[in-house]
Amino acid sequence: MKINKKCFLCALISFLLIMPLNVKGICNKPTEGTPEKIAFLTFDDGPTPNNTVKIINELNKNNIKATFFVVGQKEEENPIAFKELVKNKMCIMPHTYSHNYDIYKSLSTYNDDLDKCMNLIRGVRGKKKLEFVRIPGGSDNQVSNKYVLSSIRKSILDRGMNYVDWNVCSGDAEAHYVPKSKIIGNVKKQCTGQKIIVILMHDSYYKKTTVESLSEIINYIKDKGYTFKTFDDVSEKEKNEMIDMGIINRKQKIDEGK
Repeated sequence: MKINKKCFLCALISFLLIMPLNVKGICNKPTEGTPEKIAFLTFDDGPTPNNTVKIINELNKNNIKATFFVVGQKEEENPIAFKELVKNKMCIMPHTYSHNYDIYKSLSTYNDDLDKCMNLIRGVRGKKKLEFVRIPGGSDNQVSNKYVLSSIRKSILDRGMNYVDWNVCSGDAEAHYVPKSKIIGNVKKQCTGQKIIVILMHDSYYKKTTVESLSEIINYIKDKGYTFKTFDDVSEKEKNEMIDMGIINRKQKIDEGK
C-alpha cells in the first residue's frame, strides 16, 4: 500500500504542532544550562486544628511538601494536627516552645525554650536530625536585646544548626485578618527575579485567608517554573546559596569576630 506523501507531511506537521500540548509537565523543568528555580513554602506558629490540616490537604492535592516551623505548646495542645504533619511526611523544624518573647531575656532562657521544643519534636518524629530553626520574629528582630540576639545566633551555629529567615513575606501575620488578595499580591510581587524563594506564611489559628490563598500561590509559583522543596531535602549547594543571599545564617555587624 502506497502512502500519499502529501497526507504524510500534513500528518507529521499536525503531530509536531500538537506535541507541545502533551508535554506541558516537561516545560516547567529547567533546560540544560538554565539554573533551577526553587521554592520553599514555610509555615510558622502551628500546628492548629483548624488550619494546619487544611494546609496539608491543599499541599497533598498539588503533590508537594512544605516546611513547618512548629511551636512546642501547640504540639501538646493539638497532637492530632501534629501527627498529621508526621503522617503526611511534611518537614518539621523547631520554631519555639512558648513563642513568648520573654525567651529573649538571656541566652539560657532562649536555649531552654528551644531544647524543650526540639525534644517534643523528637518524641513524635524520632531522632532525625533537626538542622534548621527559625528564630521567633526573625534573626534580626527588634524585640530582643541585640547582644542577647547575637549570642543566640552564635549558639545556634555552635550546635551545628542553621537559622532560617525568608526573602518572600506573605504579610499574613500583619493582623488577625489579612485579605486573601493582599497575601497573594505580596507573594507575587516579591517572587519577581528570585532564583530561590523562601516564603513566610503562618498556620496559626486566625490564618483562614492564608489557607484560602494557598492554591493560587502554588499555581503561580508552578507557572513561574519553580520546583518545590523542603528543608529536609535542601542540598549543600542550595544551602550555601541561601547563606550568600542572607536567608540562612544572616550575620549582623555585631556578630563580626564571633
